[in-house]
Amino acid sequence: MQQQLRKITRILYRIVLIISSILTIAICGATLPYALFTNIYDIPNAKPFMGDTWYNPYSKLDFSDYSVWKKSNFHGHTKAWEGFTDGHSDHHMFDSVYRTLGYHTIGISNYQFIDSLFKQQSGYVPCYEHGYNVWKRHHVCIGAHSVVWLDFLFGQSIHHKQTMLDHLRPTMDVLTIAHPRFRGSFDPEDFTALSGYDCIEVLNHYRISEEQWDAALSSGHPAWIIGDDDTHNVLAEGETGVCWTMIHAPGTASRSEITSALKKGKAFGVTGNRGRVEIYPIRIELLQDSLYHIALSDTATKIELIGQGGKVLQSKKNTNDIVYAMKQSDSYVRAKIHGDSSILWLNPIMRGDGIDTTRPTINSVQTMLYRSMWWMGYGLIIIGYVFLKRRKR
Repeated sequence: MQQQLRKITRILYRIVLIISSILTIAICGATLPYALFTNIYDIPNAKPFMGDTWYNPYSKLDFSDYSVWKKSNFHGHTKAWEGFTDGHSDHHMFDSVYRTLGYHTIGISNYQFIDSLFKQQSGYVPCYEHGYNVWKRHHVCIGAHSVVWLDFLFGQSIHHKQTMLDHLRPTMDVLTIAHPRFRGSFDPEDFTALSGYDCIEVLNHYRISEEQWDAALSSGHPAWIIGDDDTHNVLAEGETGVCWTMIHAPGTASRSEITSALKKGKAFGVTGNRGRVEIYPIRIELLQDSLYHIALSDTATKIELIGQGGKVLQSKKNTNDIVYAMKQSDSYVRAKIHGDSSILWLNPIMRGDGIDTTRPTINSVQTMLYRSMWWMGYGLIIIGYVFLKRRKR
């Protein structure tokens, strides 16, 4: 009887050892990016936009022809990865629905995959959604040249988030932080420090990330707005044609013209219904270098001007025109224009030249120490494994 118990004990021990070994190898493999790629940064203190001049992304644009505004969506999912990513529409259905709604650029952004099925169509821009970590810290990669497979699967400090931006940046035309409010993937505090991206997906059918946007702008980071449906079912009510981006690009608006306009802030976001645009701006200008003037094609139910810290600076109801006298304390001003069934979210005008000067720098010593700690941990795991094997013998 005792011999049988010993035999069963040995079998159970082996099973536990095999399972624990597999789990250990899997965890070590999944955490390798932390040890190999994490950078530790010296992050400058946040400071608002400064200067005596103002950068207006809409300066010198021709507003007389509404056709120059290209309706675009860069974030949407079709059936992919054997259905694991919850995409319900096939590619042709997806494209057809958006074409019917009058979209110029229709981005199919399946996870970790650049879809080129419609690359011959006018307005095609290669996109994908980067990220497979547990907290939905994702990025919309617009004008992507290649897919980046690096990710930090588990916890992410501000240093991991900045490292990820730095790895992604060279592989695309426009780097956008996706749905930051969704699952709290990016807190407003993150945007006081993060740099090196172009846009924030402020508008997404899952969440509106207005607080995160104002945190970035209030900290001197020139983040431009993107509006995307992020639909997983193109026929689902409330997922399609509810958040989009209007981009000022002439003619047929090629990939380079679309991405260049986004990088310069020559666009605005819209939340509405079935892609319908009720109101267009016909003037977005600075008068006498101190008066911010917006004129609209139709009457808005309300125009709100918002500035530093997300504070409402001025509000006017039932109007197609607003003028605001800039104050010395204003670092940026952005407009939120309410129509009967839609809202236009204009990019801000800001002090300075529209260039981010608050870039974090890599601290080489702290980076080496951080990575060394991971390798020391792996070493201890190996020592522990060898000790258990010897004890078994």
